[in-house]
Amino acid sequence: MVDLKPEKPKQWILNAFTMSTPGHLASGNRTAQYTDIEYWVDLAKTLEEGKFHGLFIADVLGHYGVYHGAGNIDAGLPGAAQFPISDPLYVSW
Repeated sequence: MVDLKPEKPKQWILNAFTMSTPGHLASGNRTAQYTDIEYWVDLAKTLEEGKFHGLFIADVLGHYGVYHGAGNIDAGLPGAAQFPISDPLYVSW
């Protein structure tokens, strides 16, 4: 016998994404303020207001070094382009 009850709509689960780096590929963001606790508080408030369920903070284990061959750190280092800074002690309380 077929159950004719309408199915309950599926719930959306929203997760935000940020990278543990002082700069990201997207321009116009505030990730350079990663050492300021207000940056993280503002981000949390914004996500809570938007009904987000979680925040994923991506680790960067090392420089990408793909410009002019593997191991070339020279291109990305001056701008800290996705360079790892995953030490939580950088956040000033």
